[in-house]
Formats: sequence, structure tokens, C-alpha cells
Amino acid sequence: MNKDDRKKYLILKDKSVYKGLIFLAIPVMLNNFIKTIHDIVDMYFVSEIKGFGTSPIGSISVTFPVIFTFISLGMGLGIAGTALISQFVGANQLEDAKKYATNLVILSLIIGIALNIFAFFGSPAIMQMMGAKVYILEHSSKYLRIRSFELPALFLFFAYTSIRQASGDTVSPVVLGVITIVLNIILSPIFILDTIDLKIIEFAGLGLGVSGAAYATVISYLVLLPILFWKLLKSSDGITVGLEYVKMEYNVAKELIQTAIPASLGQSFTAIGFIVMTSFIISYGDDTVAAFNVSNRISSLILHPAMALGGILSAYVGQNIGNLNIERAKEAFKKAMILGVLLMSVGAALILNYREALASIFIKDSPFALELAVEYLFFLLIGLPLMAIFQTFIGVYNGTGNTKYTFYLGVTRLWLLRIPLILIFKEFTDLGSSGIWYAMILSNFVISIVGFVFYRFIDYKPKIRIG
Repeated sequence: MNKDDRKKYLILKDKSVYKGLIFLAIPVMLNNFIKTIHDIVDMYFVSEIKGFGTSPIGSISVTFPVIFTFISLGMGLGIAGTALISQFVGANQLEDAKKYATNLVILSLIIGIALNIFAFFGSPAIMQMMGAKVYILEHSSKYLRIRSFELPALFLFFAYTSIRQASGDTVSPVVLGVITIVLNIILSPIFILDTIDLKIIEFAGLGLGVSGAAYATVISYLVLLPILFWKLLKSSDGITVGLEYVKMEYNVAKELIQTAIPASLGQSFTAIGFIVMTSFIISYGDDTVAAFNVSNRISSLILHPAMALGGILSAYVGQNIGNLNIERAKEAFKKAMILGVLLMSVGAALILNYREALASIFIKDSPFALELAVEYLFFLLIGLPLMAIFQTFIGVYNGTGNTKYTFYLGVTRLWLLRIPLILIFKEFTDLGSSGIWYAMILSNFVISIVGFVFYRFIDYKPKIRIG
């Protein structure tokens, strides 16, 4: 039994669904964990920029919703690719899977390049619209402009990850992701700081500040480009790209885009909603912005296993649907939900009493910002099991190809629940910035109930032509 056959057996036939979910999710969890460690390291070095308080952290955090809006299109294409290609793999229609994979790569590159151009020229106006001012406006604009060159490579990486996960391979994308992240961690202090002190040796850095963090990230992804092209064309296992399919087929591209649109719109509307929410957060001052960003990064250390399970569930469900093994697909959904909630509950319990110590690593000069971060982390951590439920619903909606429900769930959570609640708490209570935390946990609770309602309308029918 070769490597591809072992993966298919694990997903389609192995007696233990838990075993398959855990085995496939562990590499993704590892990658997400290392990515978060990078984000935290990045944030630490940015916090070491002297003389500007929490503004350097704010300059990066305020760009996140904007960058997420751009990459949501690539993520949506990746979701569509996993849903359709995994069903072809499950049905053993490998040539069709190859055709869809090739079209996915071309679409991803085209959109990545177009967004690179738009973000580069539009960054100052975009950050002004976000409400950034003075130091944050100047440095967030530069940061976004530099990061725009990351988008083509990042979109290609999304496509590659989608193709490999649809084949049941969660290890290869992680290996490349770890290379990128480790390189980024090495480059970050060199580009950000004036002096790097390693205790045993001290040497000069480039001292580029906030912009240095962006340069380090972009260089790390650009180094990845030739490796990605080689892996997509020459891999000895899994689905590869075929040069005979480089000329895009209208029907294939149309099907990918139609499946991607609801997921992309859901991601985009979520990101735009976060832009609106960030403008509310900025209105409370730099301390609140810093507390929000630091707390999210810390809590994501625990959240990533649930996100990994949701992502793997898409491929797991997709292959079983393609194999017409509907009951196993449904079983995978239920067991992923149980596993995700259990992991989030244990993780939150372990870190809850250490939130002040963790937040104080990054917030050194503002007792008020530290107090806000400790308060916000409490709400984030007790709400993590709800996030596990949310991520599992996203996984099953995407895996079945019912991406419209991904859109409905994301839009409902942010636009119909969270943002109105933030406005209500801001205008009609004296909670101050704490109203943001209350709004977030309430919206996560309600959306978990909504997710169960939407699930009743999910069909497990193949979204491809079998045979």
C-alpha cells in the first residue's frame, strides 16, 4: 500500500474516525501553533521599539482586518478546491482532480497579483478609512504596502495547501509553512531592531521598525515561491498540476468560482466587519487596541487545534461524500465537534490563571492596557468551546460543498450580532471598552445555536459528476 492509498484508507475505511481526524489534524495544529509563535515573536520585537508606547503594536494590529479582507479571496478558492478535489479523490477520478487543481492554481495567482497592485497603491487611503492617525497612520500604511507583495505567493500557498489536504496530505504544507515561519522569526529582529542582544553576542540590526516586520514576512514567502512551483509540478504522490490543463476551462473555473464565492464573501464580509469593529476599538485609544491584539494572539495558541480540526473535516467529509460513504461523513462531523470542544475546554482551563503573566510579556509600559488585556483574555478563554463549535460547522459546510451556509454563519455572527451589540453597549451602557468583550462572547454563544439550525438544511450529496 503506497502513501496515497494509506491516506485514503485512513479517511475512507479505518475503523476509528477519531484516529483519522487526530492523525490528519496534528500537522496542521503544529503549523498553526508555530505560526502563532511567529506572530507573538513578531509582536514582541515590535513592542521593543522604544519611545512610542503601544503605537507600534497598534500599527500592525490595525492592518490585520485589511490584510484578511484581501486574503479571504484566496482562502475561499482554497475552500472550494478542497471541497471539489477531495470529492474527485474519494470517487477515484484522479484526472478530474488534476484538472481542477491546475485551474485552482492559475486563478489563485491571477487574483493574488491583482490584489497586490490594488493594496500597494491604495494603502494610505485604506488606513485613513480605518481611522488610523499620526504614527499609526504612517507606519500602518507602509506596513500594508510592503505586505502587499506577499499576496501572490500566499495565494499560491493556499492553493497548494488545498490540493494537498484534499489528497489527505497534511504534512507537506506544514513542512513548507514551518520553513517560512522559522525564516520569518530569524529575520524579524534583524529587520525591526537597531541592536540584537543574544546575551552571548550583540550585533547591529537594520532598525526598520514596523516596516521591518513587513519586510521579514514578505521575504520569507517569496523564498517559498520556487519550492511551491516545483512541488506542484513534480510531486511523486498526491494530486499535481498538469501542464496540459494550463489553458483554463470555462466550466471548471466557473464551478470553482461558484463554490468559492459564498466562502470568500463570508470571509470578506467578516474581514470588513472586523474593519468596522477595529474602528470602534481605535476610538477607545491605543491601549485598547494593544490589549485587543495581544489577547487575540495569546488565545489563538489554544484556538488553533479547533481550527485545524475544522479544516481537516472539510477534506474528510469531501472524500467520504465522493466515495458515497455518507454515514461516515456524518460521523466525522459529530466526532470532530466532540473533540474540538474537549480540547478547547482543557486548553482554556490550563491558561486561564496565567493570563496576566502572559500579557505582561508584551505590554510593559501601560498598566491600563495590561488590565484590559487580562479582562479580555478571560472572555476569550471561556468562549473557546463555542469557537470549537463554530469551526466544526464551518468545516462540515465547506466539506459538503454547501459554502453558502459558511457565508450565512459568518455574516450573521459579525454583522447581525456582534457589531450591533458593540454599538448597543457603546451607546446605551457605561461599560466602556469592556462592551466589546461582552459583545464577542454573546455573539459566539448565539451563533452556535444558529449553526445547529443551519445544519438541518445540509445535504451530503456529491457536488461533482461521479462516473
